[in-house]
Amino acid sequence: MAKITAPSKGFNGEVGGVQFTDGEAETDNQAVLSYCRAAGYTVSGKTRALPDAPESPDPRDVPAPEASTLRDAAVDPKPEDYLAPTNAGKANPHGPDVVAPEIHASEGVRPVKAGEVHVEDAAKQDAAETADAKKPRAKPAAK
Repeated sequence: MAKITAPSKGFNGEVGGVQFTDGEAETDNQAVLSYCRAAGYTVSGKTRALPDAPESPDPRDVPAPEASTLRDAAVDPKPEDYLAPTNAGKANPHGPDVVAPEIHASEGVRPVKAGEVHVEDAAKQDAAETADAKKPRAKPAAK
């Protein structure tokens, strides 16, 4: 039997049919032992170091193809872009610092912005949507 210690010392649960109590378990199940080694658990006193997660490539560092006619507002924002992502052009578009606020009436975690919709004036609608997206929201009640 091999002793397994979970990365979270207080883990009480099951991994592959093996019950952990206070972050520890014992098994001779080779599949569970292999999984635990790969997932950063300590197996028989040995821990395999987990590799660092690779950083997302930054598309701003990749030149656009010459024949390209498309432009990504998250990479190369222009003032006329309607609801360009926050931090567009300033941070890696694939990283956590560039966030698209979504557009009016799109489905998602934010409610639809109530009030006027300025279809005749995109800049006015963009300003209203951006201001609404920055408002703090109450979290929905747990079910």
